[in-house]
Amino acid sequence: MMRKRATRVKDRAREMLNDGDHISRLPDDVIHHIFSFIDTRFAVQSSLLSSRWINTWKSHPHLNFEIDHSANHTSGFRFPNFVHRFLSARDDNVEISTIDFRSNSIRLPLLKEIIIYAMSHKTQKLNIEFLRGGHTRRGGFDISLFRSQFLQHLCLGIDFGVFITLTLTWDLPALTTLNLDGVTFTLDPHDGARGSVELFSCFSNLKTLVLVNCRFLNIDQFVIMSNGLESLTMIDLHHTDSFVISAPKLSSFTYNGMARFSLLAKGLHSLETVNFHTFYHRSLQKQPELVELMINTFHQLFKAKFLTLNSDALKFLSEFPELLKRRRCPFMNLQSLTLVEHQLPISSIVFADVLTYFHSSSPDLTVNFELDLAPVRVRCVDGH
Repeated sequence: MMRKRATRVKDRAREMLNDGDHISRLPDDVIHHIFSFIDTRFAVQSSLLSSRWINTWKSHPHLNFEIDHSANHTSGFRFPNFVHRFLSARDDNVEISTIDFRSNSIRLPLLKEIIIYAMSHKTQKLNIEFLRGGHTRRGGFDISLFRSQFLQHLCLGIDFGVFITLTLTWDLPALTTLNLDGVTFTLDPHDGARGSVELFSCFSNLKTLVLVNCRFLNIDQFVIMSNGLESLTMIDLHHTDSFVISAPKLSSFTYNGMARFSLLAKGLHSLETVNFHTFYHRSLQKQPELVELMINTFHQLFKAKFLTLNSDALKFLSEFPELLKRRRCPFMNLQSLTLVEHQLPISSIVFADVLTYFHSSSPDLTVNFELDLAPVRVRCVDGH
């Protein structure tokens, strides 16, 4: 009897090994993870491959929409209708971990539908990205759509405007990461006056803030105030007169943009890492006010232990050695200075005066040279 049972078990195991459909026997959580890397349209189509998968697309926690209208005009034309039917048929009892939406043509009605759906289904991560090289003007965007007790990561890589008024609110208490690319902040003009704007202190759990290619209209002073902010990145800002940063837990600060950058920092007691990259052009030669602004910024970031500068920043500083002698280097705690060059050969002796400037306050400073051939690009990151 035992021998017959063992034979049957072996025969069944042999049948399973000979059966090519091993994927269908995987646990649901593994299936969901696999489909999280696949466009949602293909995930729906794959339901025809297995009777077990016929309704799995209705409960996927990660929705991945990506459409390129130029590649398939018919598919692009029908895409909004597909998204509407998909969201309507999805299981409402299943929470969503992530929604990724990438397109080279984003229409406001579809965008609004996705945001409302994300906010009402406990979505934790929402990434919306415009795929073309430039941006598409979205006009005034209703920021009040963003109201959720569960959203932790928000990345908006589209060109839209935020009209700042006294009644502006976005309720996202769980938000830890905010990435805004292409936003135009406009202060409601009152009798033609300009003023100061502060938008981020309402996010009590915010840890990471990224601002890329943002514009500021009717704003004299843009304030970034956050008690929990740890990392701040500011890239290619078409900026206002000055920025104010008040973040006692900020440990990492990155700036990549125009040399005319005015910064006032308050209480950056935890700052350790600073990356400062700027753009040098012949038209900007012999403008000591730019170097003064740069040195003033350094004085605001004086607690940094690790500093990275690109060669363009070094060119500005090296143009006025007498200014470097008059303005003492503020980095008393600096342990490492990394100089980044985007072409060979890497400069060294050319910037001897600049290196002396930094060594004057940190004699034990270690100087490193790096070659960086890749342009700076910040994208929505969701862990995938």
